[in-house]
Amino acid sequence: MQSAVLTSRLQPTDLRAVTDLVATAESARGYRPVSDQFWIDLHDVHAPAVSVRVLDVDGRLAAYAQGTLVAGEWTIESVAVDDGIVAGAALASAIEASVQRVAELDATSVTWLVQGPTSLHESIAASHSLAVGRQLHQMRRSLPVGLPFEVETRSFDPSRDVEPWVAVNARAFAWNPEQGSWTADSVHSRMSEPWFDAEGFLVHDRDGRMAGFCWTKVHAHAEPVLGEIYVIAVDPDFHGLGLGHDLTLAGLDHLAQQGIGTAMLFVDADNVAAIRVYDRLGFVVHRTDTLFSGPLRGATS
Repeated sequence: MQSAVLTSRLQPTDLRAVTDLVATAESARGYRPVSDQFWIDLHDVHAPAVSVRVLDVDGRLAAYAQGTLVAGEWTIESVAVDDGIVAGAALASAIEASVQRVAELDATSVTWLVQGPTSLHESIAASHSLAVGRQLHQMRRSLPVGLPFEVETRSFDPSRDVEPWVAVNARAFAWNPEQGSWTADSVHSRMSEPWFDAEGFLVHDRDGRMAGFCWTKVHAHAEPVLGEIYVIAVDPDFHGLGLGHDLTLAGLDHLAQQGIGTAMLFVDADNVAAIRVYDRLGFVVHRTDTLFSGPLRGATS
């Protein structure tokens, strides 16, 4: 028999259990099955969040779901012991409790982000009338690339680049509220993560201002070790100059120089122009993540 425990904040012992659960899932899958935002909010006592723990008959953590506010909308992420029948029931209970709690917070819609969804996730989503919304391809290629590029870059300077970066990011991702709504706090929270490396955060200046950037991230505990093009963008004022292509190559070159043999990035499945660029650079789709979205039952617009 399983029981769902809903809280707004986790106690230290519960937090350790959740981080252990995520670590177990990461070991089994070869990647951490939750987003950076989930991880940051999990450890931030001030972040608005809904936490649901599902315990098995022995009181052990079988599944965990967390709802967080992303660009003003509630997004749920989850993790379970495995994808077996028992864990599937635990996962379903966690999502059920999360959706109910989010509805009580006057939300009119909800999104469930699932990395590498299976038929189990699709079934749970359907039970809550959540349909496939955005899909994100994770694309990979081997390193080094061996292609030339001409763009000049420098390392990100945390003492002076945060605010200019936020401005460029907002302009470049005006079409994407999730990415475009990043604030200085968003940047600082990631700068405090152990993976942050200013040397791998490449900035291109032009006409005395930040024209574009390629922020890389190393997944040191992945198998194989992965170098990610974490965020890349060009200020709209400098579109049409081929900077996106060259900044990508600059980022990949930096990762290769660190001895990393595999690169990856995420891109919206419907971003045809970006996928075309990455195809030409030798990237192929490795997996597809899904955001299941829909209105909450009984909600009115």
